[in-house]
Amino acid sequence: MSNINNHRVDMNTKTLAELSFSAVKELDDKVAATCSGGEGYTGGNDPDVILYRDGGFGGGNPLAVNASISDGVSNVGNDFNDQTSSIAIIRGTWNFYSDDQFGNYQTTLEPGLYSSLPGGITNDSLSSLYRVG
Repeated sequence: MSNINNHRVDMNTKTLAELSFSAVKELDDKVAATCSGGEGYTGGNDPDVILYRDGGFGGGNPLAVNASISDGVSNVGNDFNDQTSSIAIIRGTWNFYSDDQFGNYQTTLEPGLYSSLPGGITNDSLSSLYRVG
């Protein structure tokens, strides 16, 4: 195996983006989801949260959500009401609720890939979400 640090860069103080190795590139949402075993997100630009109908990030067109802190989606609409089975949180900390208008708190989740809904959320029960951080 060759040494990728031929230029004697202090790798302990640099991010991957700052290192600029040709072998390292930022993955887009579709590639990242595919690498994790899911299907790629195909809607909107730069989502904060992506809701999927099926476990494992499947189930057709996902729902993308963008919101600033102290904002959210009070009603995910008929297409997604009580249908979410997996969630990808790209950024932010989010509260999830089983009723419209942020009623019946279920749980709080931080960035990560949730191929099935974690404890505290009943499958196919989400109706609203709110960004708290």
